[in-house]
Amino acid sequence: MKVEPSPPPVKGWVPDVALAVVASNERVDPKAFSEMLDSFRRVFHDAKLNAEILVVDDGVGGEFWEALTLLHTKIPGFKAVRFRRTFGESIALRVAVERTKAPFVITNTWYMQVDPEVVPKVIDLLRGEADCVASRRLKRVDSGLARLQSWAFNGLTRLLTSADFRDLNCSFRGFRREVLEAVQLHGDLFRFVPILAMGQGFRVEEICVQHVAEKGPSTFLNVNLYLRRLLDILSLFFLMKFTKKPLRFFGLTGFFLFLLGFVAAVYVGFDRYINDTGALDRPETVIAIFLMVLGPIML
Repeated sequence: MKVEPSPPPVKGWVPDVALAVVASNERVDPKAFSEMLDSFRRVFHDAKLNAEILVVDDGVGGEFWEALTLLHTKIPGFKAVRFRRTFGESIALRVAVERTKAPFVITNTWYMQVDPEVVPKVIDLLRGEADCVASRRLKRVDSGLARLQSWAFNGLTRLLTSADFRDLNCSFRGFRREVLEAVQLHGDLFRFVPILAMGQGFRVEEICVQHVAEKGPSTFLNVNLYLRRLLDILSLFFLMKFTKKPLRFFGLTGFFLFLLGFVAAVYVGFDRYINDTGALDRPETVIAIFLMVLGPIML
C-alpha cells in the first residue's frame, strides 16, 4: 500500500473533521482502500480541513491490520482499532466516535463508494442548520438487482416510518458528533441513523452524490439477510412509534385482538341464525370469547 510519509500532528492540533471507516468481516481490497483514503485526504487538504482518520477493523485482521499499523506511523491523525471478532458496524461506529474530538464526522465504507468531492458541501451544511446529512447515490453503477433490492428496502422503510429517505444503504454520511453520541446504536441499526436522529429532533438533510463503485458482498437470494433486514425495519418502526409511549403498542394490540374476537363472535352468531347450527360446542366460540377477554386486559 503506497502512502506518502507525513509527520505526526503538532501539539495542540485539533481536527476539524473525522473520517470514520468501518471494514466489517469481509475481504478488503488493499488497493481500493488505498485509493479511497488518498482521495479523501486530497479533498480534505484542498478544503483546508484538519482531518482525523479512524478505521475500525471489525474482524478482518491479517494483512489489512498490518497495513493499518503502517498507516498509523505515516499519516497524521490516523487511528486504527481492531476487533478480534466481528461485532457489527453499529458498535464499530460507536467506538470510532468515542475516539475523536472532531466536531464533525464523515462516515464511509472501506472503498470509494461515492465521489468525495462532495465533502466540503457536507461540512458547509453541518456548519449551517443541518445536524445530519444523508446521501442518495445518482447514476448508480451497481446491478439492476441491487437497485431493485435497495428500492424495496427503502420503500418499505418509508411506508412504516414516514421518513422520506431514498438511499439508506449508502455508507457516506455526515454528522455533528453530538448526533452520534445521542443516538443509541445496536445491531444493524447503523443504516437507520438518519431516521433515528430525526426522531430525536435533529435536523437531517439528504443530498445527491455521484455513485462511483460498489464492492460490497452480493445479497442475491440471501433469504437470511432479507429476514434480518425486515426485522431491522420492524425494530425501527417500534422505536419510532412506541419508544416514548410503549403502552400504545399494547393498546393497539389489545384493540386488534378484541376486534378479531368480536368478528369471530359475529360470524358464529350469524351462522347460528342462518344455518341453525350449534354455537356452544364450536372452537370458533371459544376463540372469540378468549380474544374478547384478552383484548381489554392488554388495553
